[in-house]
Amino acid sequence: MEAREALARRPDRVRTAVELALGLLLVVQLGQLVWIVAEPRPSLASPASPGAAGQPADPAVFQRFDAFFRTGGQSSLAEATAAGSSQMRLYGVRAGGAGGGSAIIGLADGRQVSVGVGEEVEPGLVLRSVAPDHVTLARGTALSRLIFSDVPVGVAPPPPPPPGPQTVTPAPAAAAPATVAPAVASGPAVDPARLMAQAGLRPRMRGLRMDGFTVSGGGDGAVLRAAGLQPGDVILAVNGQPLDSVERIAALRGQLANSSSAELRFERDGAVQTSTIRTGR
Repeated sequence: MEAREALARRPDRVRTAVELALGLLLVVQLGQLVWIVAEPRPSLASPASPGAAGQPADPAVFQRFDAFFRTGGQSSLAEATAAGSSQMRLYGVRAGGAGGGSAIIGLADGRQVSVGVGEEVEPGLVLRSVAPDHVTLARGTALSRLIFSDVPVGVAPPPPPPPGPQTVTPAPAAAAPATVAPAVASGPAVDPARLMAQAGLRPRMRGLRMDGFTVSGGGDGAVLRAAGLQPGDVILAVNGQPLDSVERIAALRGQLANSSSAELRFERDGAVQTSTIRTGR
């Protein structure tokens, strides 16, 4: 009888054990779900430091940087070690020639030198490269850029035109005798070196062609007046040879130094005139 009752109670025990196991499993699963929802997630990126976030950008950096040389002066490319280049002036270039090209550069003391790429403009300052409108100079590792300028540094600009309406006469043909003033054979002797220094010549371009050099003037202008020139004149030829290239202006100093007189043909206010100067040779 007891054995029968034990057998009758066994299914209840098995069912109770199964229910307890299922309840325990449900509690474990519920705990895992709570942990997944409540677990703190790690930050994807560390927040920026307060010092870096609160420091504004300095807009003055862009004012100190002249990347395209719009001011015409020294930029960050021309460091303070390139001393003296700001007092120089570019008179002419020959880009793409043999050896990389050459340039005519006026120095701070009034002298003009013709140098090729790789040669020294002055002790320690080397012509690095030549472009159609500028040259690059190197002093050690510091570079500076020299461009064509209308008026050199330290030279007063040409006087303004007189007030009131002005009539500009078209330039007549060079062969027309009526437009050429008679040559002046007399006058004080002119020093060629001082004339070149005070003239401040810069090329005048007509399209892609050079047809003369404009006198910008410098100093007291006494040598210019002795030669019959004034700021704004365009020298077209010397002794009948047109000044239509950099090579011609480079040889002009030697021509004036080796002759007792020279005939200058220049354009003033649209009219072609001539002036004969004595060099004292």
